[in-house]
Amino acid sequence: MKQRIACLGLIAMIASACAGTRNPSRAHPASPPSSGELFARGKQLAARGDALRGEQYLLMAVRAGYPEDRVIVPLVRACIASARLRAALAHAQPYLQRRPEAWQLRYLTAAIHLALGQSAEALAELRRLLAQRPSATHAHYLMGIALRDGLGDPVAARASFEAYLRGAPRGSRAPEVLAWLAEQPIPQSATEAAGAAPRADAMP
Repeated sequence: MKQRIACLGLIAMIASACAGTRNPSRAHPASPPSSGELFARGKQLAARGDALRGEQYLLMAVRAGYPEDRVIVPLVRACIASARLRAALAHAQPYLQRRPEAWQLRYLTAAIHLALGQSAEALAELRRLLAQRPSATHAHYLMGIALRDGLGDPVAARASFEAYLRGAPRGSRAPEVLAWLAEQPIPQSATEAAGAAPRADAMP
């Protein structure tokens, strides 16, 4: 008899607890995170190496009203970190159509095209970027890579690499560029120009 009463008491306790969780008047649901909190969480996850979840949180931040112009570059970088290059392009390209002056995003887009083997597309993006910001040294470097490795045009690549060196003579890529240039033959037009120039010690 005592055991039965104890069992009934336990069932009553469980039922009461379950009823309490179903009662809206007793529930205290947590408020949803703000767009700023979602953005901060997305950046934090991406920085920790969880790029896929970081991308999801950054997308939720935009949908919750966080400014897209502050999210787009971290979002594309998160996609790159998770090797989702086509997803990165899917985010970047519509934004660039609306905001063609977003040169940092355009640089990332060019780098993605280059990584996908789309050298012509990368070159087109870099030309648009340099038309806006001719002093963007890393764009000159990336253009040299696209011309040399993607399109097989070492002469044009030389001009881009030289433009990079003019803007960043001590840049992080300068040793690599200088070593490559030192191994390349001087273009024929430059050789002919040097041969046609009068010598300083020549007789009049």
